[in-house]
Amino acid sequence: MTQVVLQILFAFALTAVLLLVLRRPALKAGLVDRPCGRKRHGRVVPLIGGVCILLGFVAASLPADFGLRDYQGLFAGMAVLLIVGVVDDLIDIDAWIKFGAQVVAALLMTVWSGLVVEDLGQLLGPHVALELGALAVPFTVFCVVGLINAVNMFDGVDGLAAGTVAAALGWLVLAGAVNGGASWLVLAGLFLASVCAFLIFNMRNPWRRKAACFLGDSGSMMLGFALAWFAVEAAQGDHALLPPVAIAWILALPVLDTLTLMGRRILRGRHPFHPDREHLHHIFYRAGFTPGQTVTVLVLASLALGSIGVVGTWLGVPEWVLAALFVPVAAAHLLAQARAWRFARLMRRQLRWARSRLRG
Repeated sequence: MTQVVLQILFAFALTAVLLLVLRRPALKAGLVDRPCGRKRHGRVVPLIGGVCILLGFVAASLPADFGLRDYQGLFAGMAVLLIVGVVDDLIDIDAWIKFGAQVVAALLMTVWSGLVVEDLGQLLGPHVALELGALAVPFTVFCVVGLINAVNMFDGVDGLAAGTVAAALGWLVLAGAVNGGASWLVLAGLFLASVCAFLIFNMRNPWRRKAACFLGDSGSMMLGFALAWFAVEAAQGDHALLPPVAIAWILALPVLDTLTLMGRRILRGRHPFHPDREHLHHIFYRAGFTPGQTVTVLVLASLALGSIGVVGTWLGVPEWVLAALFVPVAAAHLLAQARAWRFARLMRRQLRWARSRLRG
């Protein structure tokens, strides 16, 4: 236990140091995000979050007292996405190349490492397991690529993507700690520590009004892949800690936001990955929330949604009931996106009322 605590502290400290040390080399190399039409941060910001998180995570994982051979696919997939993402951050490569890298990472997880979603749990009732059989590998690849893109597309405000990933990892680590854990739990804890170190430099707070560094495509894709790996580890196998429906609750916010946006874009005849200003956080902007307030609200919402799945499981709520409860949440999200302007006006009124009460 002492060794694990030391490893976690080392992952956090090393990531923080790297974020300080690599800032200037990134600026010289041009690995930066420049302000443009949709990016209004006002200055160039180094895109070193993904590099520093991966280096801190890998270095802290090496002294592990268990074999890392079973996690070669994890490290290899993260490295592939990081390299392709860094190249994209430097020279803006074609979207299909990034998609190919995502598929390669998913195949490293499924075909090479054998980590797949074998069943979807008892969504249709007790003792009725939805086994995927021959569809397990393609379904897992689809879900992994989908989550990678969900985290990548959710990365629109300082601290939002990393904060949401940290919230999800927090629930997975807590579930593992309560249920006895496994080797993947240690790695998930180390990765969470590295992500939290990055958030200190990325999330706005009273002492930091602007982010000192960004994830970039390299970091957001890598975070999505690692989260997918640990989520499948937690929900599959003979020693699964959580049912798949609980994982759906943990990942609900970025996944629902991405699915809703892509569906609307397709219905309008646009490319599903075409950037716009219709994300969930844009609704909060229109309602008068600051970027920091928006991130706080959405990360807390992600924590609350995850609590329904995890605590519900601990209390013995049947999986089919958790699945049924998920439907109105998804419908409410879809309605809020479809009526974005009305929803923003409603929140603006509520925000003004709350502020007036506080002043009074």
